[in-house]
Amino acid sequence: MNKTFCLLLFCIAIACKEKVNKTQGKPPSFYFLKSKDGLSKDSLQFYANKIQAIDTSEISDSLKAEYAFMTGRFYYKLKDYDGAILHFDKATSFTKKITNNRQVLHFRALIAVYRRKKQDYLNASGVNEKLLHLIDSTDYKNLAFVYTNKYQINRTLAKYNEASENNLIAAKLYLKANDTINYLIATLDNAVTYSRLEKANKAHKELMKVIPYQHLMNKSMKYQFHATEGYVYNQKNKYKEAINSYKKSLSYSKTSSKSEVVNAYLNLSTTYLKLNSLRFAEKYVDSIFNLGLEGIDFTDKKEALKNALEVDYLQQKGIENLMPKLDSLLSYLEKSYDQRINNELHVLNESFENERKLQKEKNEAQIESLTFERNQYILLVLLLVLIVAGTFILNFYRQRKFKIEKQNFLLQQRLLRSQMNPHFIFNSLSLIKQSVTTNTEQYSKYIVKLSRLLRTVFDNSTQDFVALEDELTSLQDYIELQQFRFPDRFSYKINNQINTNTELFVPPMLLQPFAENAIIHAFGGLESKGHLEISLKKEKNYLVCIIDDNGKGFEKQTKKKQSSVYLIDQFLLKMTGEKIKMTNKSDHLASTGTIIELKIPYTEL
Repeated sequence: MNKTFCLLLFCIAIACKEKVNKTQGKPPSFYFLKSKDGLSKDSLQFYANKIQAIDTSEISDSLKAEYAFMTGRFYYKLKDYDGAILHFDKATSFTKKITNNRQVLHFRALIAVYRRKKQDYLNASGVNEKLLHLIDSTDYKNLAFVYTNKYQINRTLAKYNEASENNLIAAKLYLKANDTINYLIATLDNAVTYSRLEKANKAHKELMKVIPYQHLMNKSMKYQFHATEGYVYNQKNKYKEAINSYKKSLSYSKTSSKSEVVNAYLNLSTTYLKLNSLRFAEKYVDSIFNLGLEGIDFTDKKEALKNALEVDYLQQKGIENLMPKLDSLLSYLEKSYDQRINNELHVLNESFENERKLQKEKNEAQIESLTFERNQYILLVLLLVLIVAGTFILNFYRQRKFKIEKQNFLLQQRLLRSQMNPHFIFNSLSLIKQSVTTNTEQYSKYIVKLSRLLRTVFDNSTQDFVALEDELTSLQDYIELQQFRFPDRFSYKINNQINTNTELFVPPMLLQPFAENAIIHAFGGLESKGHLEISLKKEKNYLVCIIDDNGKGFEKQTKKKQSSVYLIDQFLLKMTGEKIKMTNKSDHLASTGTIIELKIPYTEL
């Protein structure tokens, strides 16, 4: 008791003599969620400062990179793009070789700020080249992303030949990565680039590549397809076919952006002028001015006015018919000028306000320092009075903390056991050992899969969210290892319908227990070959996962309180307000098996 008292007294004396501000930080996932909450500027700055105050001297490089990346996100939200670049660059500096998509995300963020916010294409290109050299040659998807960046940079710099070469490589890599949607986007972009280079035959060739995939196109892609198709017909002097294509593009553009609608009207008016059909040319030119000039590219405005002048000239109309259009353009220019002046005034006011705020904070810090020194003595007296009671409270807290840590540890172990069946691991290792001499190459492959799966399970057990792509890779490894164990029992298919342009993160190891139930229980003793199909699609607030098998169905007690299914059911109910839906096919259909529907929470970047 006396030793404890002396030790505490010594610690208090040291604490009162020196100001030590070593902050124990929360995990990066906490700050990631905070950065998505629509915080005020003050709150964003608060969290940025809080992360930078974290002592990172004794943590891994991967965690240092995550903290730097999160700091960069807060500065990006503050529109302090130089600060964002500084911290994003720091995050990338810890990467010596790309081993996961999270590392790629750090580079993507840095490139995006350079390219989109700073228009610094030289540095954007430099970071992109660095990323290219760090990616493995078999990582087709991330390699495709690098070449897409090259295409976008060269296209912005009007280097259309280099841009088309980059995009051709990107499209081939997307095909190798089985990423059909991005392949379509890249190929359509290339068709547009060739049209700008006035290479109609090459543009037509690119369009032919995407025709088999038209059923996968969204409205924006269909607009792009028909607009480029119209250009090709125009170049071949097939004006009627061009008009049909442009009208199709117009029908898709009306549900898209204003600029696409204007482009469709311009294409139609220009083509009708070539056919000397002045009434229709005038109709589509007038449609542009009726839409209003706000938010339209200046080149399009100039082209619209040029077409209007040509129509009026050919119809031999007087200048009075063109005056409303000129007035509309002048009005827009005046508004643009006023808006620019107002923006500059706003920036100046904001700068003044920031300086005033900094001075206020400086004064408050000085007052706080003086108050702190005075309060040190008061605090010391109070602590001496309460030291004995504090000793007993400390002992009670230690015992309570030990008990909670023990319970948490047991819970972690329980969840790990529910996520990866030890019997499966033992059986897989035994089977590999017995058969390794018969087909060394095949069994070496499955040993790698098993080790990768085990490493992922233990790594993810402490993470709140993991990348969806990594989670699906782990699930596929698990199912293929089960196929290795039961080669004739079942087949499977994973149908991911989610647009991979968006980086999604989900809670780890939610799907594996359902796959295990189907393989071990539903297909066990089944006379015919089983089939397991897992489908995922994205809805507004969550991901919907359907797990469908043709096994024996399930019993009502499947979700008993000790099972992993029950734990997952309770977790999803808490996160999404929705329970797991389990349906026996035999209750509604002539076939057997089970359909399971889960609604999984997610975050995205």
